[in-house]
Amino acid sequence: MQSLTSHYHQLLGLSSNWKVENVHVSMSGKRVEIRLVCTGKQVACPVCGASCSLYDHATEQRWRHLDTMQFETILVACLPRCQ
Repeated sequence: MQSLTSHYHQLLGLSSNWKVENVHVSMSGKRVEIRLVCTGKQVACPVCGASCSLYDHATEQRWRHLDTMQFETILVACLPRCQ
């Protein structure tokens, strides 16, 4: 059987540079929180699109994703930055 982290990795269509570190399901809060980690050493420059070395990570951010059934789905990650 597929683990919950690999299940969400496939559903989100993540590249091999990203890992689903943890999935927390709150039945009472009707919320799924998915924590993502960038595992790649190279990132794409948001300005020119070139592949650049990883410089650091921005502070943790949270985004609302499409709901999973009746559960609010939240993505949590520190986005990678390049020079």
